[in-house]
Parts: sequence; structure tokens; C-alpha cells
Amino acid sequence: MRKKSGFSIVELLVILAILSVIVVLTLRVGESVTANSRITGLVNNFLADYSAAKLLASAENRYVAITFSGDGRSYTLQKQTDVSNPALWTHVKTVTPLSDRPFFDVGGVSDFAINSTGEVRAVPLAANANPINVALSFYIRRGRGAATDPVAYLRTIRIFPYGGLKVEKH
Repeated sequence: MRKKSGFSIVELLVILAILSVIVVLTLRVGESVTANSRITGLVNNFLADYSAAKLLASAENRYVAITFSGDGRSYTLQKQTDVSNPALWTHVKTVTPLSDRPFFDVGGVSDFAINSTGEVRAVPLAANANPINVALSFYIRRGRGAATDPVAYLRTIRIFPYGGLKVEKH
């Protein structure tokens, strides 16, 4: 009697099934890690811009505003041109972290300005306005970033009236 060597077709199919499950799980974990890293980088870049705005406001003793675009893709830093006229602003920089998709809900953010003492006020500036709380929600959507895709990675940044911060992961 001759001894058979090698694998049967059933054994090969079982091995292929196990390998395909491992590959699918690896791809899903990889997507999750990539998106989580992307949102963390986005939030860290915004916090660095916020800190730079506070430093600029303190150094020049004027307001620095952070305003958000209407399409949810960018924000702009502006400094007050003339301290006596709260309507005149000079462009400092515009940031577009995810050029291919929006990263914040337009209705969920509000423009604000920081003064030299770190107080946060609503833009446009009012003469007797009190400092305000600001809550900013940044996200990355599952899929290709279409408006119908569900939000997968959400971070909320809370800015308190006198400049304190809190980042919340959902």
C-alpha cells in the first residue's frame, strides 16, 4: 500500500478560510488605528493653534479670533488690527487639516476670540460681552466621509471662559 503525502482539498479550504478571517480582522483593526491616529493628530494640531493664538494675543495685547468655515473643512486665525475698532481683523493663517472631507459640524461650532488675559469671547465682539464657554466637536466619518456616513471618531474640545481646556473622547 502506498502512503499519501500532502494535504487534502478539505484541509486546504479550512486553512484558506482561517487565513481570510485573519486578513479581514487585520484590515479592520488597521483602519481603526489609522482613523484614531488621524483624529488625535487633528485635535492636537487645533490645540497647538489655540495655544499659539493665546500667545499671540498676550504678546500683542489684542484679541485673536478663531473662525470656522461654512463647509466644515477649515478654520482661520485672525488678529485684531486696531484695538479701538473690534471689527478690523488681519489674517494670520488658515488651517485645512483634512482637505478631502469635513471634520466638524458647521452648526456645532462657534467662532470665538481670545484676549491678552486668556478670556474667551464670542465673535463678533460686543462691548459688554461676558466670557463664554465654547464646545467644539471634531470627527471623522466611517467610509469615504460622505455626509450620510456615520460619525466614527468624535472628540469634543471644551474651552472654558478663562482659557482652560478639556478634551473628551466619545
